[in-house]
Amino acid sequence: MRQLITINHELHEKWRQVLFRTCIYIGVIIFVAEFFIFVFNKHDQPFSPVIIRYLVFYLALPTFLNLIFIVGAYFILKSEKTSEKAKNYTVALLFFLICACVQCFHYTFPAILCVPCIAVFITVIFLDINLTRLIFGLSYGSLILAFLIARFEADRAVEVIFLDCVVAGIMIFCAYLVATVLTRYTSEQAQSIHDSYLKQMELIQEAKTEPLTGLLNRRAMVDVLGQAVYQEETFRKPLIMAVIDLDDFKQVNDTYGHRKGDEVLIALAEILKRNTPGTEQVFRYGGEEFVLLFSGHPIGEVVAMIDNMHQEFGAHDFGFNEGGKITFSCGIAEYADSGWSTSEFFEKADQALYLAKNCGKNQNQIYEKRLEA
Repeated sequence: MRQLITINHELHEKWRQVLFRTCIYIGVIIFVAEFFIFVFNKHDQPFSPVIIRYLVFYLALPTFLNLIFIVGAYFILKSEKTSEKAKNYTVALLFFLICACVQCFHYTFPAILCVPCIAVFITVIFLDINLTRLIFGLSYGSLILAFLIARFEADRAVEVIFLDCVVAGIMIFCAYLVATVLTRYTSEQAQSIHDSYLKQMELIQEAKTEPLTGLLNRRAMVDVLGQAVYQEETFRKPLIMAVIDLDDFKQVNDTYGHRKGDEVLIALAEILKRNTPGTEQVFRYGGEEFVLLFSGHPIGEVVAMIDNMHQEFGAHDFGFNEGGKITFSCGIAEYADSGWSTSEFFEKADQALYLAKNCGKNQNQIYEKRLEA
């Protein structure tokens, strides 16, 4: 789940940057378009009131406002104090403000009045219906403002301007309806993908978990051990493997039954988990054999931890064996920088385990080179 949240944040960050750059591009395009319109709009008097009005209201003022909007959004997006949601709203509002600026200053063209529709559609990216509603409401506000400005300018009949605004309002409302449908559809699709991912992770975890003890199984051990062994030497921590095997477990099963044998396995699994640090992992290798992996601990600490396990397990009262003591033997091997493979590493610990068995059981033995003989 945490991984999905991280991915979602990274995705939003990526698209916030894309939208921010797009706003900059749009601002530049609007400036260039207005400049060329000014150049190709020939006038006999270079500093006539018409030209000055055009320069102020259609070139300088919109460009200045867009620049303020972009710079303000930049600092908000870069601030570490700004929340994820606030950053999404900032980008959407920046897009709207640029569209509204075009709408209010270029109301002469009826199609321009519908430009906020783009900002409404942009909100679908963030799957936030409240953000869509906010931009939709602001779009109607900017449309009313454009109508008032157009009426004040009185370049055209009020009835014509009003009719253009009504048509634009209908288009903005239609854009809002489509955006809400897209948001709901995309949200359901994302939720479906999320649920499928979680189900897949559960299945993978179940495939790597041994059902009786709840420990990770042999397959999981191979994966974890491979990652630990094949790390670069610079990053590899001291790695120690302990292979544990119950002493005379067949006798327990034959005398008391497999159900009681399962109780012994479960009890040992709990003791192993309880006595290992959080960074270590406990695996049921198979049958009555368990594997512990210790990372970043000297071998003396590892032996001390396993001695505690011996004492707690030996003192455990199972109730069915009339005070008899059930024990385990352990072989320990420390990974050497000699290029051992994962199977060779396991074999070293297993050799030490056989030595512990042959030397009387209920004890630890540490792998040494002489065991090869």
